[in-house]
Amino acid sequence: MISLQIEIDEETDLFLAGLAQAYGGDRGNAVMELIRAQQRSEEELDEAERIHHDSLVIQRERSERGFREGRFTTWEEVKRRNGL
Repeated sequence: MISLQIEIDEETDLFLAGLAQAYGGDRGNAVMELIRAQQRSEEELDEAERIHHDSLVIQRERSERGFREGRFTTWEEVKRRNGL
C-alpha cells in the first residue's frame, strides 16, 4: 500500500467524509473506489465511442459542414440572443 498526503478544501473534505461512511469511515478506500469508478467510466465511454464510431463521424462531419456553410448558430450567438 502507498501512503499519500494531499490537500483538499473544506467542502471536498465534507463530501469525502460523507462518502467514506459507505466504507466504514475509511477515506482511503473511498478515494480508491472513486478512482476506480472514474476508470470504469472512461472504459465505458471508450467502448461506446468504439461501438458508435461510424455514427459519431457522420454526425461530426455533418455538423462541421453545416458550420462551414453557415447553417448553424454558434453557442456565443445563442447566448447573446438570449441575454446569457
